[in-house]
Amino acid sequence: MLVASVRESAQALASAPVPDDADICLAEAEDLLFARDRITSALADRVARVHRVGQARRHGHASTRSWLRTSGGMTVVGAGRLLTLAVELARLPRVREKFAAGELAAGVAEAICAAISGLPDEQAALAEPILVELAARAGAAEVAKAGRYLRAVLDPDGEDRDERADYARRFLRVRPGKGGGLEGEFYLPREHAARLQALLDAYAKP
Repeated sequence: MLVASVRESAQALASAPVPDDADICLAEAEDLLFARDRITSALADRVARVHRVGQARRHGHASTRSWLRTSGGMTVVGAGRLLTLAVELARLPRVREKFAAGELAAGVAEAICAAISGLPDEQAALAEPILVELAARAGAAEVAKAGRYLRAVLDPDGEDRDERADYARRFLRVRPGKGGGLEGEFYLPREHAARLQALLDAYAKP
């Protein structure tokens, strides 16, 4: 019943007129961002349960990730991010509690979960309080950077595995645009991304 009421309220909200006052829009946007993160927390709990028992396969999907892409209309990257959040929150009780309570934003929770992903439970338990404490005074980018450092310290061999996995994730998708141009999406590993960013910084117009 609660989920059904959230769905109805969200549909009504999306169809409601936007206030003319920009200050009201700003305040309402902040409230909506808070609500979105709490919905993401509840969604992650449910996705974790679906994934843990293999329910997506029983409904004809190749995997939980495939189910998210098909049923949720998510991108490959978006489905992977939500699945990582769901799986890792299940073994990070402090992060899960603070995320659900509104003490952690989704970006920070995702950064912590990404840092923990692939680590054994005992190493995850060591890293969690450090990253939670850092999150109290730093943003998602700083937490992600600290998480990468902790992974390298706790699992030196894992850094090489992460780099190989990151390299294997690279992709480029292009399609014709409506005006005759070309559009698409891509993913580059860190080293290649840095090279592209340097080119863009040097040659892109302001």
